[in-house]
Amino acid sequence: MERTWFELDESAQRVLSYLDHDSPAFTDEESREMVRLRWKAASSASQATGICIVNDSWNVVFNEPAAALSSGTDITLGSHLKWTAEPGSAANAAQQSRGTFEGFGGTQLAVAHAFKDQTGYVVAHCPRAAVEARTAATLSSNPAIGGLTWLWTTVLLGITTYMVLARFHDVANRERARSAAEALQQRQKLLRTRDAVIFGLAKLADSRDPETGDHLERISVYSTMLASVLRGHPKYGAQVNPAFVSLIGISSALHDIGKVGVEDRILLKPGPLTAPERKRIQEHATMGGDCLREIEQRLGSSNFLQMAREIALAHHERWDGSGYPSGLKGEAIPLAARIVSIVDVYDALSSRRVYKGPRTHEECVNIIRQAAGMQFDPDLVAVWLGLEGKFRDIARRYANTTPLAPLPEPTPVEAAQEVELAVDKECLVASAAMSAS
Repeated sequence: MERTWFELDESAQRVLSYLDHDSPAFTDEESREMVRLRWKAASSASQATGICIVNDSWNVVFNEPAAALSSGTDITLGSHLKWTAEPGSAANAAQQSRGTFEGFGGTQLAVAHAFKDQTGYVVAHCPRAAVEARTAATLSSNPAIGGLTWLWTTVLLGITTYMVLARFHDVANRERARSAAEALQQRQKLLRTRDAVIFGLAKLADSRDPETGDHLERISVYSTMLASVLRGHPKYGAQVNPAFVSLIGISSALHDIGKVGVEDRILLKPGPLTAPERKRIQEHATMGGDCLREIEQRLGSSNFLQMAREIALAHHERWDGSGYPSGLKGEAIPLAARIVSIVDVYDALSSRRVYKGPRTHEECVNIIRQAAGMQFDPDLVAVWLGLEGKFRDIARRYANTTPLAPLPEPTPVEAAQEVELAVDKECLVASAAMSAS
């Protein structure tokens, strides 16, 4: 029986190859005759006794009359072929399919091959009864040989099939693993390139102030450290996952990207700001958010761009709603922006600026503690206070080692101006909290 399936399959494939795997257009008798001739050449060495071509609805569009008559089938043009797929045979139109159909000559064994445009099939067939008669005659002539042949063929076929499938499975697994590794490696390269470019642009903007030192590096480390601790916090743990911690480290570097639009005479002014200058420097939050929104619109939204935009736009908002640019209050302020707000204040207070000297770590801690519930999320401040010693160590590690000229001891009036500058230029803490310090 297996030999019959093989020969039917080979016969159908030959006709299909003669037709160049395309559905023939039977526009005249000449084209039909050409297909008949090709069929006779294809089936000359086969047990196949008939051929027909059906469309995708299994309606006959071509048949070989002599073959149909000899096989005793009723395959007329336009008739419907009632196809029954063999168990275990591929019924997919893109593959070879074994099956049977009924005719006047009884059940026909058949193999169908789909055209590549999948608009029909080439069907080669022969009577089941004739095949079974030949098989019975062969086995009855020598039952022992027939049985051994059947057993050997079955076992050999099973072993061969197992080995082929096992080989295919191993190759497929190796290919999937290799593709996954290459994709991961490529993604890691792209992420490293993205982070390097973004940090470089942020560093370029920050370099306008020669006294900021490693400000961006410290902000990145501070933000990552605080976010990492929040993963185990009952209030923030659901939102702060590993991806959040990874993203905030690089996104925080863009928090002041909008300052590229602020004039040096304001940004680096060593004295108090006028009301128009104060308004101008506050615009950097909106400018940074708009810049990153434009990038999102051109490249498509991503978690990284969304977080960077939220931080740039909202890291000067205050917990009590008196911040800018939108006056957001409480948890309406994005969590990433609330985190960066605290670490940015600590770094600004503990670092030297053109208009002030650095405050001691203890002073910075006291100022941030007093601003909890006013400028900062009080729960975040409580977590930060448990880390303040590590912040001091990081500040020392990244301290600017370049000798700087000492600033004179501020007078009471100058001390008040420092508070005003801290609020206006760095947006550090509430005026009341700063004055109280």
